[in-house]
Amino acid sequence: MNKLFYGLYDLANSAYTVIVVTFITSAYFANQIVGDPQLGAAYWQWTAGLCGILIALTGPFLGNIADKKPKGKINLLQMFTILCILISCLFWFAKPASNYILFTLIIFLLSNYCYEAATIFYNSLLKNCSSENNIGKTSGLGFALGYIGSVPILLFTLYVFVLPDTIPFGLDKSKFENIRFIPIIAALWFLIFSLPMINYFKRYVQFKENTVDQTPIFKKLIELIWKNKFTPIGRFLLARMIYSDGVIVLIAGGGVYASGVFGFTPGELLKLAIYANIVAFIGVLLGGYLNDKFSSKIIILICIAVLTTTVFYGSVVAQTKTQFFYNVMVISFFIGSIQSASRVMMTGLLEATDQGKGFGLFSFSGRVTAFAGPLLVGTITYYFSQRIGFLSVSLFFVLGFVLMLFVKNK
Repeated sequence: MNKLFYGLYDLANSAYTVIVVTFITSAYFANQIVGDPQLGAAYWQWTAGLCGILIALTGPFLGNIADKKPKGKINLLQMFTILCILISCLFWFAKPASNYILFTLIIFLLSNYCYEAATIFYNSLLKNCSSENNIGKTSGLGFALGYIGSVPILLFTLYVFVLPDTIPFGLDKSKFENIRFIPIIAALWFLIFSLPMINYFKRYVQFKENTVDQTPIFKKLIELIWKNKFTPIGRFLLARMIYSDGVIVLIAGGGVYASGVFGFTPGELLKLAIYANIVAFIGVLLGGYLNDKFSSKIIILICIAVLTTTVFYGSVVAQTKTQFFYNVMVISFFIGSIQSASRVMMTGLLEATDQGKGFGLFSFSGRVTAFAGPLLVGTITYYFSQRIGFLSVSLFFVLGFVLMLFVKNK
């Protein structure tokens, strides 16, 4: 039962990712608010990069705070989840005019920060609801529910708020009110499906009282990654720091790239998202099963190799919507698996008393250079083209692959 309730949160927060970060709000911002897909993509990526810096600077300290109290992780998860939901509703006020550029980016920055902060504590709870024998399946189930759970909300928004000529609540399509209302639907979805997990963990999951440790936070964090040389955790986080930059860009910039380069409309983006999530569901379930059979390291290396190939194809080879569509399907199959395997590997490397601060570092590693991916892609896109910007993502995957070769499982 713990595993199901844990997985429901992945189902809940996926609505924010697919609607706001990747497919709908990002494309609406670039095309309608900025009015220039290339410039809009650059702004969106730069803001995602700034959010990464903020999470990198604050994540480990939030994790340490959570570790000090038995229910610290679940309480902070609840707080940041509610904040993300409330702030996301403010996208309704982002009208299709250039004087709303700064407003929209501020809302994106704040909501995305709360989303990422909540994810720190969610990941750190994985060990509370799984054993060493099924941790891969538990993590995979969560991501799988997230991907397949995105399909109903995408179908609902597509056939109720995008395709019909008459939109519920008298929303005016000419003013893009239907598109601006969709983040509110995502926020409601997030709320409804996050409550069971939060309520269950607060009521029924036993959290051990942590021993009071007077060691300064900086020393504790450093000891996790460095003891005369890089620890296994340190080596893994260094590799993840690099390859996750590529993953972040694919997630945050996929919709903008599809609309800007291949001309995907909002309706086509939703259909692309639906198929992508179905394929990701299959991929992450298989990846979770294989993760318990083989090492997380092997799964991660395979995923990086495939994602590198797809980035090259999508930026250099693909010329039509159909070609890019199938390329996205391959990306989707492996991107969930690399996220799940990374979470499993980190959980296995950490002691139970270090899960909060450890996943704070995990978030730090994924975000300390997260500005680099969006900043590099955004800058290259600004000065050259979206295709060349997209191609630069492969640099992070290649370097991440090399570094992972030196990582050892616990």
